[in-house]
Amino acid sequence: MEKRAYYYLVSGLPDLIFEQAKPPFSMMAFREELQYHLHPLDFQLVQYIFLPVDNHNLLKVLQKDTAQWAEKGQFSLEQMEAAVREPEGLPDYMLQFIEAFQQEAPIVAGMSWENQLTQLYFDYVLEATQGFLRDWFTFERDLHNLKAAFTARRHHIALQGQLIGDYGLSEAARNSNARDYGLSGEYPFINRLLALEEEPDLLEREEETDILRWNYIDELNTFNYFTIEVLLGYLLKLSILERWSPLSPAEGREAFQSLVHTLEQSFEFPKEFSVS
Repeated sequence: MEKRAYYYLVSGLPDLIFEQAKPPFSMMAFREELQYHLHPLDFQLVQYIFLPVDNHNLLKVLQKDTAQWAEKGQFSLEQMEAAVREPEGLPDYMLQFIEAFQQEAPIVAGMSWENQLTQLYFDYVLEATQGFLRDWFTFERDLHNLKAAFTARRHHIALQGQLIGDYGLSEAARNSNARDYGLSGEYPFINRLLALEEEPDLLEREEETDILRWNYIDELNTFNYFTIEVLLGYLLKLSILERWSPLSPAEGREAFQSLVHTLEQSFEFPKEFSVS
């Protein structure tokens, strides 16, 4: 199928570099522009990128804790609450999750509700996408699993319930005693992640991981020029910049504290590891 070209839109975008002080505009503003300019089928691809925000919000609604509502989602609080009462109007994987949560019937035994929703999300987007976006979501899933496996090994914690999906990488992480789980040939970036494991600064480690993400976006778009893939890559880079480039000192402190909290909560430690 011939790809649609967006010459004027791509050519008008300001350059992005990882080290810049702040993004030229927000993800939300860019999404609004994309909705106006893109073919509907291409805009659907944009929406897949924002679904993790909706996942967060859905879990908050189900847990009756909407104080931390994330504004970047595609569904409003009212829409999400209505969907929980009468499951409809959301992607199928969310409806499946709502039913499982309400019936207290885990989809994957021994896994947190958050990780179960994340697994359903990745299954959904990997089935629904192809090309650039499927490669990106695969990369994100692999990063999640490798970081979880390294953390578990570092703290001598069982991997049960921590890995997303049942495929070659997760199987190797569960069963191999090799430092790279025997995966460096298939996943060249694993060696960089292993090197980062020696970095004691948590934020430095996360920043370097985001540089891996940034470079992978560039790699995926090496031979793309004015197509939707370039715009999707730009959106993903904006998401990275927003994470590291606050707009004011007050926002900077808030973003920093939020990031540290996110990193601390990204792995499910047993209660004996909790810090009061």
